[in-house]
Amino acid sequence: MTYEELLALARRYEGQTLETVTGKPFTVGIYLDCPFFTPASSGYGQSDGRKAAERFLARYNEIGSLRPGDYADVTRNASYYIGLLLRRS
Repeated sequence: MTYEELLALARRYEGQTLETVTGKPFTVGIYLDCPFFTPASSGYGQSDGRKAAERFLARYNEIGSLRPGDYADVTRNASYYIGLLLRRS
């Protein structure tokens, strides 16, 4: 998956309620060509930037894991990225 494909996926589900692998609801949006996530529990949008998203994708493309813990050292939003990827299936 490329960064552009990730952005297209985020655009497709922008404003819709998605779920993490543990069932926590969130929404996705895009700001300055970077995905950001808003957990329903807090209502505050969060992003750790494009570089972190690209590092997540590099590891995902390498290992294909859907376990957030496998990405803990590259992004704090792994559970949201994975929730987004699971939705495309």
